[in-house]
Amino acid sequence: MFRSPCLFSRYSVVLALTFSACAMTHAQRSQERPRLVLYALDLDHDGNLSPQEIQAAPSALRTLDRDGDGQLSLYELTPRRQDAGVSPDQMVTQLMRFDKNGDGVLTADELPERMQSLFARADTNRDGKLTPNEIRQSAAKSAGPRGRPTDAGEAINMVHLDPIVDVLDADHDGAISAEEISAASTHLLLLDKSHDGVISADEMRVRQQSPAQRAAHMLKEFDTNQDGKLNRDEVPDGMRTRFAEADKNGDGFLDSSELEQMFATIPAGGPRPNHDNNATPDAQQPKGPTN
Repeated sequence: MFRSPCLFSRYSVVLALTFSACAMTHAQRSQERPRLVLYALDLDHDGNLSPQEIQAAPSALRTLDRDGDGQLSLYELTPRRQDAGVSPDQMVTQLMRFDKNGDGVLTADELPERMQSLFARADTNRDGKLTPNEIRQSAAKSAGPRGRPTDAGEAINMVHLDPIVDVLDADHDGAISAEEISAASTHLLLLDKSHDGVISADEMRVRQQSPAQRAAHMLKEFDTNQDGKLNRDEVPDGMRTRFAEADKNGDGFLDSSELEQMFATIPAGGPRPNHDNNATPDAQQPKGPTN
């Protein structure tokens, strides 16, 4: 896998974009991540929820219950990705191939330029060496098993940007309980602002994170020395072309204000790298409602 110079550039871009919102509408799956709950509910896949689909909501939602525990967990509400990246252990195996002297650790000079920012983030004790454990911890901290934030509160906030999940998860605990599934038809009607019995695409359009929220996420994720700002080595590879432009005061750092200004010019639902186009419901595709 290391024959391609794009591998870790892509990995960094995936991490940098974890704070972005999910798909804006069900009909735009070619550009955006699928919304599993909408995919399950929208049986004819026309981007709207008809009265019949609203009525069938409890049965449709149960098709997403992969572990059969009667509720939908945060993991079950999150789309699976075909190219979600490697596991922490796989990352160790792949990176340690660069251990030229075979001493069991990596130094910066053993890694190519494109991986230097990854090295800086993973070398938590700042001893200039990267151990397998540091690689493993960095990979686990940076992203969940499918490229999602691992902070539970942040992940719950992310999934609640989808108004469908927001109304179904009435207690906002990050899971749709058995009781909430049973009440789904009633809860969904809260989205019917026009009171015509149909929930249109516009009525369930995904909300976007604010520039301030995106800036806060970026600092939390990549500020390795926790000084409240990012230097050029700390930002993910995909942001380096914007660094000079975003550094308004020219001090060599991006603070929260500068990050917020930058994100104000980048739509949260804007175009994604091509590898996101492979995101599909995959094995989670609902097989159809069951009673």
